[in-house]
Amino acid sequence: MEPPRPVADATATPGGGAGTRRGDYLLVIEGDRSWAVPLPASGELVIGRDPQVALPLSDALVSRTHAQLLLVPEGIRLTDLGSRHGTLLNGEPVTTPRLVGSGDVITVGEAVLVLRSHAVEARHVVDRRAWSHRLGDEAARARQFHRELAVLVIRTDRDAAGLVLAVADQLRPSDAVAAIGDGLVGVVLPEVGLDDAIGVARTLHDEAARSGARLAVGVALCPDDGVDADALTAAARTVAVGAAPGQTVVVRDAAPDLEVGKHRVVVADPAMLRIYELARRLARSSLPVLVQGETGCGKELAAAAVHAWSPRVDRPFVSINCAAIAETLAESELFGHARGSFSGALADKVGQLEAASGGTLFLDEIGELSLPVQAKLLRVLETGELTRVGEVTPRTTDIRLVAATNRDLDAEVTAGRFRRDLFFRLGSARLTLPPLRDRPRDLGALARRLLADAAVAAGRARLEISVEAMHTLHLHDWPGNVRELKNAIEYAATAAPDDAHEIELWHLPPPIAAAGRARAADRGFAAGSAGAATPTPGRLGEPPRPGLRPIADEVRELERARMVAALRATGGVQNRAAELIEMPQRTFATKLKRYAILPEDWGGP
Repeated sequence: MEPPRPVADATATPGGGAGTRRGDYLLVIEGDRSWAVPLPASGELVIGRDPQVALPLSDALVSRTHAQLLLVPEGIRLTDLGSRHGTLLNGEPVTTPRLVGSGDVITVGEAVLVLRSHAVEARHVVDRRAWSHRLGDEAARARQFHRELAVLVIRTDRDAAGLVLAVADQLRPSDAVAAIGDGLVGVVLPEVGLDDAIGVARTLHDEAARSGARLAVGVALCPDDGVDADALTAAARTVAVGAAPGQTVVVRDAAPDLEVGKHRVVVADPAMLRIYELARRLARSSLPVLVQGETGCGKELAAAAVHAWSPRVDRPFVSINCAAIAETLAESELFGHARGSFSGALADKVGQLEAASGGTLFLDEIGELSLPVQAKLLRVLETGELTRVGEVTPRTTDIRLVAATNRDLDAEVTAGRFRRDLFFRLGSARLTLPPLRDRPRDLGALARRLLADAAVAAGRARLEISVEAMHTLHLHDWPGNVRELKNAIEYAATAAPDDAHEIELWHLPPPIAAAGRARAADRGFAAGSAGAATPTPGRLGEPPRPGLRPIADEVRELERARMVAALRATGGVQNRAAELIEMPQRTFATKLKRYAILPEDWGGP
């Protein structure tokens, strides 16, 4: 066995010999000796008790061929070779191959090996599983502390593994990058907002262009596009796959608007996109359609889409809320009545089924109809004929029925409250809408759209949603779904002061804001228990008390004032003004709009 070399001799120029990676070595500590082993430029380094391996150890707990370090495009990969006593990486058993970064500690028996790497310094180069765990941890931290987080998914026309190392050179130690399958590379950027994420993407495009490669980059942001790892990854992946080479697509800018008759529908969530695609296909037929979902989740819009995309689009679309019709009047409302057929019937009345002839009849909350009315409705669907109350001669009608309910009609049938035959007739074509809480991409896009509309209606300047407020919106359960979100946003747009540029947590309706304050108080308690200063109760996420103002407002005012002063000093030249206060130019341009800074503010023309 080669005698150990003194640490001082080995570390003076570690890895300097031929056939090694300059600067990469293992510091080995076994018993009362320590020495450095340079890593090869390529191939493997096997660790074990066999004298023939590259790194022989004498510890009896070490197997003859115990573990392997392999140089791969992503970095240095550690694999346990079926050893009897196992291999630890930073105290955790190595059960599958793991990437090792500079400073990581490998334990083999009682020997300790510390990797020192300069060529692959980035601990942010990880494998796919570690990347997913890292993103999950960062998303949890962003939720807990109401922070920003960006996720990039990159598609390349070159080798993904090579791209990982190229990307790693442009990242901070706190970031993480990995090949995530299907030729895609994922990047986690903690504490990074939109402007900086786009800046990273631009740098990556420039670096790739030097080697003749072209990238397509998708950018997802927490909390705008979701607050959990799966939602963020899926969002960034979707837009990256659909992007053209050389293009960067931000998820929040990619939400399509569907024109549904007179309505403009924001649909960003993949599940909702597929549901509307199904609605478009169903619209071609005359089958009855049953739309299911919680109250306020958009069932009437889905029904309107079925009508708007059908051959009946030029005929009437009649909408009836069955829950709003008195049971005694339901039959007359739907089927019509003859004059004198009952007390108060002073004239003939055309029912809604007859009025909708040739078009579409939408019966919202159909589960509220009584069993006798359900029976008459079924007959209309089967025969195309109806009979007004007080008449005996049937009338012909041609309707396309779309029904909606927030009830479980299967359970209603079992309980005898809904006719089984009508259920079968309606249930041949179904659209089931997920609740808003399960549609994170829809939530962010809807909130921004609703706020823009509310600002216009209130006659005020455009408003943004602060990071803390958006986190709070994502963490709310939304039992009232889109209807509740619309009311909350309209309330916030009214509650925000006239000089506000963003909706803050305390501008939201009191029940939602209270939940956000409770989470903020929990964060303060956790920080105090960890030894940090505990925030004063009542100052996290609630409106200012007399004489006190939220620090976020003061920071924004200071930032705006500095931007105005810089513009005044540079005669309105934005890039010079940004340099003067050391602000990224894209951030400067974005905040010019956010803070509504006009030429008259800095003395310009």
